[in-house]
Amino acid sequence: MGIKNSKGAVSIEDYRGRIRLRWRYLGKRYTLSHAYVSEINILAARKLALQIEQDMILNQYDFSLCRYTGKEHQAKPSADFTGLFEYWVKNFKQMDTELNTNYNSTRNMIRKWGRVDAGNIVKKLNASPNAAVTYNRRLTMLRTFIDWLVEQEYWKNNPLQSVQRKKVKNVKLPKRKPFTLCELKMILEALAKNTFCSPFSKTKHSYYYPFLYFIFKTGARNAEAIGLRVKHIDTERKVIHIKEVLARTLRSTAGSARIRKPTKNEKERVLPLTQDLLEVLVPQIRGKQPDDLVFPSSTGKPMDDHNFQNRIFKPVLKKLGIEERVLYAARHTFGSRCIDAGLTPVATAFLMGNNPETALKRYTHQLNVSDRLPGI
Repeated sequence: MGIKNSKGAVSIEDYRGRIRLRWRYLGKRYTLSHAYVSEINILAARKLALQIEQDMILNQYDFSLCRYTGKEHQAKPSADFTGLFEYWVKNFKQMDTELNTNYNSTRNMIRKWGRVDAGNIVKKLNASPNAAVTYNRRLTMLRTFIDWLVEQEYWKNNPLQSVQRKKVKNVKLPKRKPFTLCELKMILEALAKNTFCSPFSKTKHSYYYPFLYFIFKTGARNAEAIGLRVKHIDTERKVIHIKEVLARTLRSTAGSARIRKPTKNEKERVLPLTQDLLEVLVPQIRGKQPDDLVFPSSTGKPMDDHNFQNRIFKPVLKKLGIEERVLYAARHTFGSRCIDAGLTPVATAFLMGNNPETALKRYTHQLNVSDRLPGI
């Protein structure tokens, strides 16, 4: 005992008559007092040292040391980088890696990486075949996670702190192209009058008219409209509060699989409750409790926007001879109409819950091209 071991090995030494194990892992030094010096205890210490070394090699290291002391401890994270990530997501981000899409995909990515440390994480992230938007999202997530690792003294520094985000090209998405005012009115009228609804349909198209009118009128995200509750509509002050969403999960887009969480950018916003919106929404909230949904499905559960889009929205567009779009095009339509109406990018961004740059780059399009140029 007392001889310095090779790198990555656990040393066993006699410290004041007791066996002491010492080692380093991920830049941090660990010390464990084992038992008093005896032949049997030395053999047990060697066995324990081998277990610790094996755990470090297999990325199964127990940072709480409870596995090596024989004490149970449920509150500490598991050993490897992926396990620490799952622990951080669950306990500090209040999310579930099995349900939340972004955390799930990031967890699956780092799980494929194998051993991760401060020396190779930048190389592994840059080698992943991700689009610029995905890369930036995962970079931000991992950067925050490693800040926590540094704070907890698992890592000494955050190598992702100086990594630059990738430039995102402003790619036009044809299926998100905004509708013209004429097309918008045609769609709403078709739903209101059940123009293309089968006479044998259990739920008429007109049932979804208030939901679609609300999205076109406010530019709310699908999940924001689906999660809107009665208490968020203030008929006295004539305002609508957008505070949360019912987000889809990896399990399904169905209402039973959705989870309630803050808005996309965690920004709460207030929209004006105009007279036309009031007329549409009052029947939707009459006689309901504050926590009830404003736009429930015909069965009383949260709506499934994916089903609505495929079974009603797209077929109606086809019947009307309108180019195929996704439901999210209603949000782009709202942004474009705001700009055309003379609202500033700042005002448009506020109504949409985004920043001005995003409002200009992604959510707004000029519907009416001017036939004049400014004079000189």
